[in-house]
Amino acid sequence: MEKSKKRGFSTTVDSWLVNLSKTGRSRKQALTIWIDSVIVAGSLWGAYSLRLNEVFTDLAATWHLFVALPVLTTVIMASLGIYRWVIRSSNRKLFGQLAKACFLSAIALALLSFVAPPQLNPRSIFIIYGLLLACGTFGVRFFWQGLFDGGKSGEPVAIYGAGVAGASLVQSLNQGNEYRPALILDDNPALAGTTVGGVRVHQPNEEKLSEILAAHDVSRVVLAMPSLSAADYEAKVSSMRGMGYAVQTIPTYAELVSGSAKMENIRDISINDILGRSEVPPDPSLLGQTVTGKVVLVTGAGGSIGSELCRQIVKQRPKKLVALDHSEENLYKITEEIYAHFSSELLTLNYLPVLCSVTDFSAMNELLASHEIGTVFHAAAYKHVPIVEAQPEQGVRVNVFGTLSVLDAVIANNVDNFVLISTDKAVRPTNAMGASKRVAELILQAKSRLSTNTKISMVRFGNVLGSSGSVVPKFKKQIEEGGPITLTDPDVTRFFMTIPEAAQLVLQASAIAKGGDVFVLDMGDPVRIEDLAISMVRMSGKQLMRHTGDPRDIEIVVEGLRPGEKMYEELFLTDSHASTTIPKVFTADETWMGWAELRKRLDMLLLLDSPSDRNELRLKLLELAFYGQPSEETTPQSSETRDIVEQSSDGTDRVASLAS
Repeated sequence: MEKSKKRGFSTTVDSWLVNLSKTGRSRKQALTIWIDSVIVAGSLWGAYSLRLNEVFTDLAATWHLFVALPVLTTVIMASLGIYRWVIRSSNRKLFGQLAKACFLSAIALALLSFVAPPQLNPRSIFIIYGLLLACGTFGVRFFWQGLFDGGKSGEPVAIYGAGVAGASLVQSLNQGNEYRPALILDDNPALAGTTVGGVRVHQPNEEKLSEILAAHDVSRVVLAMPSLSAADYEAKVSSMRGMGYAVQTIPTYAELVSGSAKMENIRDISINDILGRSEVPPDPSLLGQTVTGKVVLVTGAGGSIGSELCRQIVKQRPKKLVALDHSEENLYKITEEIYAHFSSELLTLNYLPVLCSVTDFSAMNELLASHEIGTVFHAAAYKHVPIVEAQPEQGVRVNVFGTLSVLDAVIANNVDNFVLISTDKAVRPTNAMGASKRVAELILQAKSRLSTNTKISMVRFGNVLGSSGSVVPKFKKQIEEGGPITLTDPDVTRFFMTIPEAAQLVLQASAIAKGGDVFVLDMGDPVRIEDLAISMVRMSGKQLMRHTGDPRDIEIVVEGLRPGEKMYEELFLTDSHASTTIPKVFTADETWMGWAELRKRLDMLLLLDSPSDRNELRLKLLELAFYGQPSEETTPQSSETRDIVEQSSDGTDRVASLAS
């Protein structure tokens, strides 16, 4: 019975708040000002009564104070921003401003008394008045919170999503004081009117949504839908921001599982959230299978993927982590980060930074032999398309023969596991970088047939958000500088994945490798780069010049495709691929070349390893990379390959015939 009465009262209050919100926030502010004015007058009357030890009735001598002081006090409160504050989200900052207002109001009373002194003006009146005013203004706000919020402090927020993540967020926020779950929004009409963790669920009807949020004095919405598709996620973010609400999100599954964040650590929406929402929680039993208790080597450890692999591996408590990079600066950065952020793990971890090039077989062989390494993640590579296109011999040295050098040392030392980090640009490549990575894949496939002690596998995926080669940091910098954003072509599409998720999938894939595996990560749907740029502009709170015509807004400039750049990337050479026991990880069945034949072709590349032979080297490299790839009749990309390669530097036009 009592619960029924309480629910009815709560419903009545909600209805009253909705009706009040329809007239706008100005009416709420006017009501608050009126209440404060009454408190000021009451505090002044109370001060005189207490000081004179009798009920104060001589209003004729002090009427001007009772008229002027409420006006001055509310002006003071308004100037301090008190009426812009949501009463239901009152906290220490608000009460600090109220204390200032009460002090200034007491000074105003003293000044008024000197300007137009009443007949009765004891000095202690000012102190008593200030204390009574503080008690009144503080008390009415505490009363408001206690009446409608059960005494729970913190800024009221709306949680979008009544599922498991939303329920967990309600529970987490209720244990803290920074935020308070005021209501839950969910698209499922069957949940409307129910409660989750004591918080009522509302259906976000477009016509009444702003009224509902205003009724609960909500100024921000937290999205608690980690499995929502990227398109739907962006739509909800745009909708909420279009209504003037700040939008935040909960940590991703990857952050929660890794321990780098807790459910209550809500944060601002980033482009990573928009593009990488469909994350699947990793399988803890697979994450550490090839690294826990083992000596692990990561090449290219200072790079985007290499450094994230180091972070993930440290958490799985290997016996020793050897981080190798040829860049002293990058190696220093990851070393400092590991020592700074993983101090507890380092108590039981032997960490060794190594400055070395993967092309140095003797050094690699000695390193593997002296440290008895059990697993190698080979992430070292040159990956910037324009740079390698201009100097293909460097791509061949590092990406092809550097991989061969490390792999030969791995096999010679009977290392248990070797994993190559590959790229979608290796599929039907139109540039030297992609071709060099495809040849590296061919080397692994050939060597895996000869090795009996080492499980050799490769993991192929597309762009990772935030890496040095990603357009995301480039666009972000251009937006911060006021534009323009530069695109190669508005219709270019790319696959994207967050760096932590990619690293976790690599670790899991290495656990199920049998030898010769070609693992391909499900990158979701490709993203138009122009759409990505537009989303980033909107998320920054700015507008596009094409929409406003204002030159002060962000302009998008199309510069044209760079040499060797493709309009879109692919992940599979053929349709012959299958799912694995790991969600979002596939295994591909691809044609491979025997080592004897591949060795001859690699020798030809070695003979062309000089700047004077760049055009011929690029030709031979692409020719080798196209081994076993579908012909023009079955490959929609091949015509594009032909067009792009024909536009490259002089002498490379023969590559156009490779796809047919």
